[in-house]
Amino acid sequence: MYPELTNLLPLERMRHLRRDYFIRLATVVVLALSVVVVGSGALLIPSYLYLNQELQARSGVARELDTKLSASQGKVTSQRLATLSSSATYLARLATTTTATAALRGVLGVPRSGVALTGFTFSPSIPGTNGKMALTGNASTRETLRAYVMALSQLPYVSNADLPISAYAKESQIPFTITLTGTLLP
Repeated sequence: MYPELTNLLPLERMRHLRRDYFIRLATVVVLALSVVVVGSGALLIPSYLYLNQELQARSGVARELDTKLSASQGKVTSQRLATLSSSATYLARLATTTTATAALRGVLGVPRSGVALTGFTFSPSIPGTNGKMALTGNASTRETLRAYVMALSQLPYVSNADLPISAYAKESQIPFTITLTGTLLP
């Protein structure tokens, strides 16, 4: 056998055969692509049906929720919104108010020899108003009570230390109530 094959067809006939070959090849490629496209489309049909079913189910749920909302006229939602709004207002107010712990720590830091404190009442300062704290207790003498009131009035966060004059009526074992006003922010 010879490795070289000789084609004895005329040149025009060889061109015609080559053209027929490429036409057949193009036809097979087009048919293969069309089978792939049709097969892909057939495989997408279940996905399309599932998606359509899900959309119908969700639109049904949305219609049901709309009817429930219109039946209750949004009362529950309005109540929840009002509750959340009041909670947010309360929390915002707490962020700017004085804490009782810090105010009591500041007052208890004042030297009070001869004075025994028995009770505290605290009203925090809200922006625009001063806070109030009432201290109740017993003092051993008038001088120790006066010195304690003076020490409290010297605190930078106390604008007024009010002690009624009637507290000085007794000479010893004096019960008192001192009202402090100010920012009460030590």
